[in-house]
Amino acid sequence: MRSVLATLGLLYTAACPASNEPTIDDPCLPGDPACPRTCDQFRPVGDFELCTATTDTGYSVVARYTGAGTIDVDQTELRVAGDDVPASQGFDAATSTWTLTAHDLAPGKYSVLVRARTTTGERPRALFAPLWIGKGGYADFGWKDAILYQILTDRFLDGDSRNNLDNGAGDLARVDDPRSRWQGGDFAGITAKLREGYFDALGVNTLWISSPIINSHNSQPSVGLSDPRRFASYHSYHPIATGYTDRDDLGYATPIEPAFGTAAELHELVREAHLRGMRVIPDFVVNHVHKEARLYADHPGWFFAYNACDNRWDVARIGCWFTTDMPDFDYGGHPDAVRAVVDHALWMIQEFDLDGFRADALKHMDDVFVRALKAAVVAEIETTVQHHELSEEPTVFYMVGESLGGWARYHVRPDMVQGQVDEGYYNQTKASLLTFDASMRNLADFAIGNDTAYLSPQDTMGGRGGYPGAIMGNFFGNHDQVRALTEAKSHGGGAERLRLALTFLFTSPGNIPMLYQGDDIGTEGGQDPDNRKMQRFDGLTAEEQATLAHARKAGTLRAEHPALRRGVRTNVVVEDWYWVYKVSDGSEDVFVAINRDNPKSWSPPPGYVDGLGNCSGGTVPTLSSCIFVKP
Repeated sequence: MRSVLATLGLLYTAACPASNEPTIDDPCLPGDPACPRTCDQFRPVGDFELCTATTDTGYSVVARYTGAGTIDVDQTELRVAGDDVPASQGFDAATSTWTLTAHDLAPGKYSVLVRARTTTGERPRALFAPLWIGKGGYADFGWKDAILYQILTDRFLDGDSRNNLDNGAGDLARVDDPRSRWQGGDFAGITAKLREGYFDALGVNTLWISSPIINSHNSQPSVGLSDPRRFASYHSYHPIATGYTDRDDLGYATPIEPAFGTAAELHELVREAHLRGMRVIPDFVVNHVHKEARLYADHPGWFFAYNACDNRWDVARIGCWFTTDMPDFDYGGHPDAVRAVVDHALWMIQEFDLDGFRADALKHMDDVFVRALKAAVVAEIETTVQHHELSEEPTVFYMVGESLGGWARYHVRPDMVQGQVDEGYYNQTKASLLTFDASMRNLADFAIGNDTAYLSPQDTMGGRGGYPGAIMGNFFGNHDQVRALTEAKSHGGGAERLRLALTFLFTSPGNIPMLYQGDDIGTEGGQDPDNRKMQRFDGLTAEEQATLAHARKAGTLRAEHPALRRGVRTNVVVEDWYWVYKVSDGSEDVFVAINRDNPKSWSPPPGYVDGLGNCSGGTVPTLSSCIFVKP
């Protein structure tokens, strides 16, 4: 593949960063009064001073090394937009300063990474400067604009069968349920669907993928101690290369899961996403490791003694082992463990230019680790962010946690994470739109307050959670829940109920809709592992095609109408089985009708049409929904 730099014609010089036509003949120093003043706000970042400036089509980066010693440019790594660049380019040895300037660029992400070395062999901490340029969802993106699609990498698409594991080899042969084996999905499959435009058609601009870190390739015991079944680690929750960094490889040739592909293929996936304005968020699994992990062998004292989680998830939430093979970090008692794993996180972000984390099992980790991770992200990742306490700038690193059982609010704080997967949203959506165990009035009463519920602090679980930068993750299905369509069918319904839930998901403002792969077509399935079937793209039934068309229309409407992402929801009509609401952002109004009743008579103001194509002539059909917008 031709490099992004070559394709886009990047120009690097040692010129003044603000000059319109930079030339190497006119260098200037950071802060020099003679230098044009576009880029003159320097901030300390470790052993560097950093200044960045962007336009719609270009950027300037000035980075001056302020640490002890002399930079050895031949041993220093410089990377821009994921491509290696000779570190001598743009470097002024007299001032230990890099000046990188690029013009006439296509929209995308152009992060700069410097891994410096000195002539005495010292290795300062890496300098990372994330940069987005361009309009239309690139540099004008805030996290309220995210529309997220959850991918279970092994179960999405097999793009390269050469990296498939042999499920009959060695200990993996003990996994006798095909649903619990590796099935071949990989980075290449995701990248293929990126290029095909599958996610664009859904309005999606954020991908949540499985953790890319190597997992055990043996069979695994169940969480339930009395359950004799064996499972494979296809879900990527049994990591063994935790702790890997560019400074300490722990003896691994690569930390990347070979069943998913290579590090180069992960780089390619992220690059293809960024060229389309999409963010990439991997699962971040660091509550525990697998017992095969090198870190566990080298530092067994960093982990709690065996203590089962089974049926003790809350009383033993910090310190318990999920299975007999999953040692749990004792972060509270071991600062060295915190530093090692935080450095691993920083390496992942910088190496692959990631945009956020979905933090697995957040409530099972000591707060000291969560706070240390956030502090490190602010100091070493969000180096181009002005207001870290909010989530509005394009280079804010978004972290959304998983803390079920009433813990969702606890970690939503400026010194922890911006959001959590919203268990309350899941429960109410399932009850009102999938199982019909609750009314539409119940849903309306919940939703109006929940849209903004986490923006203000409230006492919870012995702490205080919620703050103005909070953005939660709304969902009605994921890899840990019975499939949405199966919930509907088990209560006398069908795909029409799933489509109601899709409408509600994509028209809930202020937080991030999180759509699980398969719920865009109506995949069925019970409890794990039945809810983790391979995604299907061909041979869809008429009902599945109708659901996919509905999801695409609803997702595209959210992408096209800022009110649906950033507006305020108010009630228009609220009945037991029928609800109409308006979402407004001050510049536009969008009306949404969801009907579980007999056909209803209702029309929006003149000039509106139903973007879903379900409603016309003043009628909202039964078991149907409408999103009324002005064309």
